[in-house]
Amino acid sequence: MDGLSFDWGAISQALVTIVEPWTLLLIFCGVLGGLVLGMIPGLTAAMGVALMIPFTFTMPPQIGMSLLVAVFVGGISGGCLTAILIRMPGTPSSVATVIDGFPMAQKGQAGRAIGNAVVASFFGTTISAIILVFSAPLLATFALKFYFAEYVAVGIFGLTAVAALTGNTVSRGLLSAVLGMLVATIGISEADGLPRFDFGFTQMTGGIRLLPALIGLFAISQIMHEVSRTKKLQITTTAPIDRIFPSLADIRHNLVNYVRSSIIGTVVGVIPAMGGGPAGLISYAQAKSSSKTPDQFGKGSVEGVIAAESANNATIGGALIIMLTLGIPGDPVTAILLGGLMIHGLQPGPQLFMNNPEVIYSTYFSVFFGSLCMMVIMLCASRMLAKVASVPTQILMPVLFVLAAVGTYSLNNRVFDVGVMCAFGVVGYIFDRWRYPLPPFVLGLVLGPIVEINFRKMYSSYGNAWDLVTRPISLSLLILSVLSILFSIWRHRKHHREMSASTWEEETAA
Repeated sequence: MDGLSFDWGAISQALVTIVEPWTLLLIFCGVLGGLVLGMIPGLTAAMGVALMIPFTFTMPPQIGMSLLVAVFVGGISGGCLTAILIRMPGTPSSVATVIDGFPMAQKGQAGRAIGNAVVASFFGTTISAIILVFSAPLLATFALKFYFAEYVAVGIFGLTAVAALTGNTVSRGLLSAVLGMLVATIGISEADGLPRFDFGFTQMTGGIRLLPALIGLFAISQIMHEVSRTKKLQITTTAPIDRIFPSLADIRHNLVNYVRSSIIGTVVGVIPAMGGGPAGLISYAQAKSSSKTPDQFGKGSVEGVIAAESANNATIGGALIIMLTLGIPGDPVTAILLGGLMIHGLQPGPQLFMNNPEVIYSTYFSVFFGSLCMMVIMLCASRMLAKVASVPTQILMPVLFVLAAVGTYSLNNRVFDVGVMCAFGVVGYIFDRWRYPLPPFVLGLVLGPIVEINFRKMYSSYGNAWDLVTRPISLSLLILSVLSILFSIWRHRKHHREMSASTWEEETAA
């Protein structure tokens, strides 16, 4: 693959696979399941994708990835429903949708808000997918220049970028990444064949398997968090849902808004650890500054709903760009997708584009078909989905736990894996309670072995590590790593100063 050239044979093979009735049914069910989880406050797209990974293990990689991407699309899109109806975003990605979506519902325009949010979600996902299709090969071609030093440097950059941009402090993000790397060293070393940190347990000589760890960190920890809440969440829709299908006038008047917000969301999605929440807020602010009626924002402006939903769904394509080409997840969901690829024996990066192009193109098509399924389901069944989302927590959580346990056990028929899942569920719960970010931990778990094995190969080949600072690409990545940490430190200090100044002003006024 050179530049913008495409493997048309692999494209036709992937398309034939995707349009098979069984695959389309899987994509439809994946989107539907993601929508249900996405619209229930507290549950996330990451949880849905983690729960689905065991069921994809026996599937061909291209079909398994299509199912996971479909859950991803549904999970991001579903949060707008509860954001509009009860002022409670189902996912963090829909936080900006609340600003104008709920006021529209209070005015009796809940259906109009939902319809425009759904169409905006479709536009955002589709436009970002188009950018993904044309930009990913270019970035993959560039990554073909990577050697040992570049892989070490890109691993360091991914770890520092995600660690620096998540959590309340840089130190917590870095510590989380280091702990993930330490966990990755458990088991037989690939470099010298020596056991490490097995503590005498033969089950641990094979290392910590990625799947039980991912399900525990994202699914079981979330179940524990929901169960521990003293106030059980009950979703009741007080706002009636009127005509859902948006008018052509709303669509025509917001064409520029769709494109601008989708591009913003795609760019933000490429930045590690940013995600749909910041993308929606940034796009919302831009839409307000560009609007002819900025005074209507916050009072029920359809422009605000469209800007928020276009941007947060566009992060899907942006996050997939950097995950597929460099192996750096843009958000927690793509961190789990990265693990899903590795479970199938595939390593993201330029070699994936060269050796398994059918997986790449199947992922592209699944984003397009997933977004279409999402729009059809949401436009036709929003009233029904709003009722499904009211299932009591005490019924839903045990069902999800059983699904997680069965999926984990079915991977290797080992009770030990279920124990690992539960243990990492406790780890994830503790991280959440103490405000330590999970994405750096997962990235350390995934990228740790890659950094270690390439560093050892580089050192054994040359007897030193000078390649890291003498090769232009690796040096540039290391500089970016330092800059990401420095920027995060500056950002946190600025926020602390602003909070201190605000507190001083309040005390002075009192």
